[in-house]
Amino acid sequence: MTAGIRSDLERWTALGAELVTSPRVHRPSSFSALLASAVQDTAGQVVVDTGCGAGLVTIASLMADAQHVIAQDYDANCLIDTAANVERLLGPAARRRLTLWEADWRQLGPMRADVLAVNPPQRPTALLEDVDDDVLHLHDGGGDDGFAGLRMVLGHAGTPRVRTTAAAVLDLPAAAPDLCGSRWSTPSVLTHAHLPLDPAWHRLVPELIGRVDVWEFTRPPPSHGDRPLTW
Repeated sequence: MTAGIRSDLERWTALGAELVTSPRVHRPSSFSALLASAVQDTAGQVVVDTGCGAGLVTIASLMADAQHVIAQDYDANCLIDTAANVERLLGPAARRRLTLWEADWRQLGPMRADVLAVNPPQRPTALLEDVDDDVLHLHDGGGDDGFAGLRMVLGHAGTPRVRTTAAAVLDLPAAAPDLCGSRWSTPSVLTHAHLPLDPAWHRLVPELIGRVDVWEFTRPPPSHGDRPLTW
């Protein structure tokens, strides 16, 4: 891990620890911190923070001078926490650049934005029996290969770019042809780090330290006639 990546991770991990979270809302993880470090080039852009949780990636995008951020989650408590954290840490001007959207990932299509960022549930089904019941709802959704959540996002996203975290042990390059289909170009790695993993990963990563990548999937933007609805 380079000094720059380490510094960014420390910055976003520390900020994530400051966020207020309601019961059952996902607290920012090391994966979230890595994704936050990968949205620092979004000045002037519209960003969708998909599955926003407590709002770390939303805050990182706003701090990077994104024109606007759409914080999406199916849980209204996540949206309440995200709005509160943005206003508390960044103030009312930043809050005015934020839209809250209660929806699930099958509703991502009608959204005009430049980039969608997501830290999807990615623990394969076989690992879920080692996840505590009180947080199981946050991690269920990876499917047998760990990519079911990402597959849903890519199947419904209306943005020309999708950025996602992926644990390297899951081998996203091998899954890429299935994930991309005819809609997306072969993804590229934007950044990576070796991160501590939750104990539930021990069956796949016994040492509980593993490489995590941020991948970017791209495709041509929609034509004028097919332009998605605005935020």
